[in-house]
Amino acid sequence: MMIYLQLIAHLILVLLWLRIWVKPANEFYFNPFLSGTTRFIDSILNFLRPVLMLPDQGAAFVLLAFFCVFKTLFFIRFANGVALSFGTLFSFAPAPQNDAFPLQVLYGTLQFALFLVRLWTLYFFVSLISAPKRLTRAGEAFAFFTRPFSLLPFAIQPFILVGLHFCLTITILNLGFIPSTLTVLIQEPQASAVDLFQMGNPFLLLLKTGWLSLMSFVDGLMWVNNALLLCLLGSFLAMLFGLKTVMLICTEGLDVLLGRFSRRQTATSGVDFTPIIFYFIVYTLYSMIQIGLYNMIASPLIK
Repeated sequence: MMIYLQLIAHLILVLLWLRIWVKPANEFYFNPFLSGTTRFIDSILNFLRPVLMLPDQGAAFVLLAFFCVFKTLFFIRFANGVALSFGTLFSFAPAPQNDAFPLQVLYGTLQFALFLVRLWTLYFFVSLISAPKRLTRAGEAFAFFTRPFSLLPFAIQPFILVGLHFCLTITILNLGFIPSTLTVLIQEPQASAVDLFQMGNPFLLLLKTGWLSLMSFVDGLMWVNNALLLCLLGSFLAMLFGLKTVMLICTEGLDVLLGRFSRRQTATSGVDFTPIIFYFIVYTLYSMIQIGLYNMIASPLIK
């Protein structure tokens, strides 16, 4: 339950972050995928404008900071606090002695920053497999929600992403987070996670940090599959309960995620197993890369 609450909280933070980069006077929301969400944020800003006495972008920044603090306090009180996962292999949690309020807020902000960068990574992987010059309503909305990253030239996006993942990873490792090894893909961890990132000479530790940041980057593939499952489940439930608008959103979202592999426009009858096949191919590729990176990090040759 807390996982879904965290997802909702981070999505609200993304909308507030987006308002910092978008001026309402310069945008027209004819896309139904955009109109509802933008009206939701605009209504909050309009309600608080007399109190904050700031322009929309300044008010959005203040609300972003406030909601990030509130989100951190909520999950400290009702959940296990801040936890940062790198795929299915590593998890990082703050040290118990680092429970000061400013540090907890910093950890919560870092958690949102990692979520935002991985959302941009999801956008990059989807753009990578999308047909060129193919513009759909869902694709346009996805690009809108990942601003300002989506405005960058595609050729430099992977370098920006890898740099951001590396900066966040090295920050996590130097802020007192304690690593632990998960055993979803590996049955027996080869070494203690604490030893992996705290023992050894500085050059090897920097090398492991680079591989860990690549592991975080590859998590974008897991996000593709998670978004795919969300659209499949949403379309099934929408069909079951007769929710035509939700059905449309999920169907077009699925089309965007599959990119050039989508057969929705050409399939005329029968059941389309393309999403299922796509899911297992991406999962297999993701698992192989994650295990390969883990073996490089835990290799006895670099201890």
